[in-house]
Amino acid sequence: MDIMTWSGATDAATDPDEIRARADTLRDDRAWTDAAAAYATFLRLHPKAWSIRVQYGHCLKEAGDPHAALLAYREAERQCPDDSDIHLQIGHALKLLGRQEEALEEYARALTLDPASEAARGELLALNAEPIEARSLMPASPLPMVPAELRTSSCSTIFDASDLLDYFRQNRAPTGIQRVQTNVIREALAATDMGGVAVVAFDAAGGRWKPLAPALFLRLASLSCEGSAVDDPAWRAALQTVEEALREAPPLEIPPRASLINLGTSWWIPDYMQAVRRAQARSGLRYIPFVHDCIPLLVPEHCSSGLVDEFARWFASVCMHADAVLTNSECTRADFRRAQRRLLPGLEIPAFTIPLDAAEPLTGGGALPPLLRSGRPYVLFVGTIESRKNHLLAFNAWLSLVRRHGAEAVPDLVCVGKLGWLAEAALQLHRNSPELRAKVHMLHGVPDTELSALYRGCLFTLYNSFYEGWGLPVTESLAAGKVPLVPDHSSLREAGRDSAVYFTPQSEPDLVAKLERLIFEPGFRAEREAALAAAPPPRRWADITAQIQASVREAGRSRLPAPRARLACRLGEVHALHLHLHLQPGPGPSLAMAIADLLRDGEDWHRLEDWGVWTSPGQSVLRLPMEPEAEAGRLRVYLELVAPPEAVAFRIRVGMQGGTSMPFRDVRAAAGEVLFCMLELQAVAGGEIEVEIEADRGVMLPDGRQVGIGLRSLMACRRDDLAARLDYLERAALPRMVAA
Repeated sequence: MDIMTWSGATDAATDPDEIRARADTLRDDRAWTDAAAAYATFLRLHPKAWSIRVQYGHCLKEAGDPHAALLAYREAERQCPDDSDIHLQIGHALKLLGRQEEALEEYARALTLDPASEAARGELLALNAEPIEARSLMPASPLPMVPAELRTSSCSTIFDASDLLDYFRQNRAPTGIQRVQTNVIREALAATDMGGVAVVAFDAAGGRWKPLAPALFLRLASLSCEGSAVDDPAWRAALQTVEEALREAPPLEIPPRASLINLGTSWWIPDYMQAVRRAQARSGLRYIPFVHDCIPLLVPEHCSSGLVDEFARWFASVCMHADAVLTNSECTRADFRRAQRRLLPGLEIPAFTIPLDAAEPLTGGGALPPLLRSGRPYVLFVGTIESRKNHLLAFNAWLSLVRRHGAEAVPDLVCVGKLGWLAEAALQLHRNSPELRAKVHMLHGVPDTELSALYRGCLFTLYNSFYEGWGLPVTESLAAGKVPLVPDHSSLREAGRDSAVYFTPQSEPDLVAKLERLIFEPGFRAEREAALAAAPPPRRWADITAQIQASVREAGRSRLPAPRARLACRLGEVHALHLHLHLQPGPGPSLAMAIADLLRDGEDWHRLEDWGVWTSPGQSVLRLPMEPEAEAGRLRVYLELVAPPEAVAFRIRVGMQGGTSMPFRDVRAAAGEVLFCMLELQAVAGGEIEVEIEADRGVMLPDGRQVGIGLRSLMACRRDDLAARLDYLERAALPRMVAA
């Protein structure tokens, strides 16, 4: 068969009435998990059936997952806001979560809508409520666009969900990093002992973070796990509501000493670190990113070239700005430490390992795809279909098994994951081999409910890669009671613990040998499953979240130097202010990458571009910290400038921070002119050079931006250092010079 894409849709021949009747029967028999699965199947066919969504919430609650139940009730409330029973059920879920005050409000709302509701009245009395007459029983307000914690500036922990929300704009079903973000943030919002917690997204146009109401985030996170169709009306509506809320929300007022935790990525966001730097200076913000891996630095051949460049620049900037980092394994922590010490050997950034050994019990249901409903045995491989996961090795191993034992004796291989990059060799082999097309199936866009069914139904799991930061599918396999077969490298020993079966990395013979034992020796697999059952179970996501919060508190006990205080520039060094700085062999980060971002101060700068950077009308400041051993004396600062398509006038001067600045010099540049500016100053030993560029008005570019003068590079040297001066001018002025 050809490569198959399965979106988790129910077979068209299935009767919705039969599905609902089966769900009702399972509910009446108190088979809560199976009933929830059946109701979820019905809701994919009829997403607006709010009364069935309430039943779905009941089953989730009874199965022991009040978080998921609350999300189901909230979605039903959105569709039918004035139903008394929905608010009663929301109150029950909140009470189970320990959120008594919120539960009280929901019970009061239910009683307002139905004054005869004895259940609501009883719950109010049970919670020792004030007399009903003394309470405001007005209907609840719409979902808040700005969380109360942020309006009162009391939040101490801010989760940046920019990366997750950007992923949701194009995708729905989460992959590994998205699953980490949704679960951790969900648990943080649900916890009652974690202080003020807020969710934000970065507005690149305004250079500010904007708050997002928790209910809006939770609704989107819940829907992402219930299906994979991005054109589903409920999904599109939730996504649009989030976009509108962020568009209308005011910028976040960051409270003093708050911690910004970025569980995803930010290297794709222009000038993100510049905003971090401003917030650190203004409010003492602590920036704490989560480093999931250093793969683009370690195995760049399995990553796109653009990703390698972006990651290297991001890593260099993280080393300059982070107050602490979180890593998902001891392996990743060691990788981070090695790269950070090569970049800044004198700095020790606190690094806390947060093992991602978490998986919730498989309470979701969902049907297997039609291909697997006949009971055909299969092995499950969950992971993006990309070069780094090396599906080619797995496919070749399956060919060896089929040719050695016959197709009927070999189970199918089911590969679940979105299509990534550089996987052409594996895909071509699959297309060319009838044996593989019959035995290996690739499923894309599988929602979490169906993924749970796939884990439950498999013989065991296979997970392969050239390198890993953690390997979340390995943990998910352990949680499902299925033995994972994994290569013995990087973090996979931490993820698989003593319960996984390990093969020699990239060895097809050893992989085939281990597959044969798990497939053809039932006693061996039973023995491994028994050992797995006796091992400690994976943690809950609530435990992961609590560990993150504890690490953030511990990180707050120390304070690292401010970003520019971590940098000491040598006299005579040339600093290019543009992207794509390849100043050393290999993919590793360099200080030059961070310096290009770090020298710009204030808000009157545009983003870095391939050629350089534009100033904005107003005041644009450059700050160049000098190494402590730099002697006082007369210095020269050279700047390579470029004018926009129209003539521009500006003022420029130089000085030392805390000292006397030279007078402004008026300059006028012709359209497109390249010019060099030389400024002199009397330096203070170990000080910081300040260059101020001012313009009263700018030039509008075709893309609508108002710009002033452009800057390509700068260099500071001693006045008598003729070699440095000549070298800079030669390199900047001559487009191509061949040295003999």
